[in-house]
Amino acid sequence: MLLQSRTLLAAPKPTTPPGASKPAAQPRGEKTPSQGGPNVGKHLVFVLDPDGKPLTPTTPARARKLLAGGVAEKVWSKFGTFGIRLRVATRRETPRVALGVDHGTKFEGYSVVTDRESSLNVKLDLPDKKKILKKLEERRTLRRARRHRRCRRRPCRSDNRSRRDFLAPSQKVLIDSRLKVLGELCRIYPVTVAGVEDVKFDHAAQRWGANFSTIEIGKARLRRFYLDHGINATEYEGHETQEIRKGFGYRKISDKGADRFESHCCDSLALACAVGTGEAIEPGPFLVIDDTYRAVRRRLHDTQPATGGVRNAYSTGVVAGLRKGILIGTGRGPGRLCGISNGSFRYHDKDGRRQTVKAVRWISSSFIVRVGGGASPVA
Repeated sequence: MLLQSRTLLAAPKPTTPPGASKPAAQPRGEKTPSQGGPNVGKHLVFVLDPDGKPLTPTTPARARKLLAGGVAEKVWSKFGTFGIRLRVATRRETPRVALGVDHGTKFEGYSVVTDRESSLNVKLDLPDKKKILKKLEERRTLRRARRHRRCRRRPCRSDNRSRRDFLAPSQKVLIDSRLKVLGELCRIYPVTVAGVEDVKFDHAAQRWGANFSTIEIGKARLRRFYLDHGINATEYEGHETQEIRKGFGYRKISDKGADRFESHCCDSLALACAVGTGEAIEPGPFLVIDDTYRAVRRRLHDTQPATGGVRNAYSTGVVAGLRKGILIGTGRGPGRLCGISNGSFRYHDKDGRRQTVKAVRWISSSFIVRVGGGASPVA
C-alpha cells in the first residue's frame, strides 16, 4: 500500500452535531445519536479468529451469547479492554476500520473508528526524554574517562561505530512507545486505513544540516509499520488537522496534559473520521496509557570503584528471571518491578514510591491504564 502525504479530505460539518440542544427532525424510525442511534459506539467488544487475527468488533449482547454457547472464549487486550476469541472459523467480512493518530512530543492521541462507531480512544503519555538525555550524558562521561586511561594493547575499535538505521536513544524511546500502542491496536482491530498528523521539523535550523535528522528516521520506521500491516496511511499537516477538527465540530482545550478527550483524542478522532466515514461521530470509550516509566538498566551513578579497585557489575535488567519494568501484582496493588534486595522484590507503586514485597501474586505485560475525565467533544 502506498503512503499518501498531505491529502486533505473533505470534512463537512454535520447539520446535527452530537450534543446539539435542538436536534433536527429525524425520519420516522431513526434515532438521534443521543437516543442510541448509529453514531453511538455499540460494537465495543473486539473479536479475534481462532488464529488470533482481528475480526469485526461485536456488541456486548452478542458476545455474551457466543460465550454462553461455547463458541468463543474470553480474552483481554493490553489496554485492559474485553474481547472474545472464536473457537471456530468464520467468514472474514470486515468493515472499513479507520485509525487516527495525533502525534506529539509528550502526549499523543489514538482513535479507532469501526464503520460509523467510535470503538476506542487512547491518550498516550510518552516517556520523558530529559531522563534519557541525562543517562546519555553520564555514559558519555564514563566513556571519555575510559578512552583517556593508560591502557596498553587496547585493540582498535574504530570500525564498530556505524549502524544501519541508527536512531538516537532519545528518539528511539519515543518510537518504541508509539509502536507498542500501534501494534496492540492493529492486533485487536482490523485497521485498513489511517489518518496521521505529520510533525514537521526544521532541518536547516539545526546544527547537523538540512539532509539528516534522526527524527526523519523515526518517522520512516512508523511509515514502514503501516506498509508492513497493509494500512493505507494518509498524512496531514497541523493546520489541515485543525481544519478537519473544526469542520466536524469537535472541541479542543489548551491543556495538552489533561486526561480528557479534548486534549488530543479530538484530533485523532477527527482524522479517523476523515479517512473513514467522512462524517462526525460521537466519541467512544476513552483511556489514558501511562508509558512514562523506564527501568534503570545500568548503575551509572556507581562510578567509584570499591576497595581493591573492583567495581560492582552493572545490572542486566533481569531480576529473578523477570524483566525490570514489568507490571506485577502485590497485596498493596500493582506496580513496576525495579529490583530485588535481601530476598524481597522492590517495585514502584502508582505514585512512584519504592516499595518492597516478599511475594508477587501475578505478572503482566499490559500497559498502565487509567480512565480519563468525562468528555464534552462537540463545541
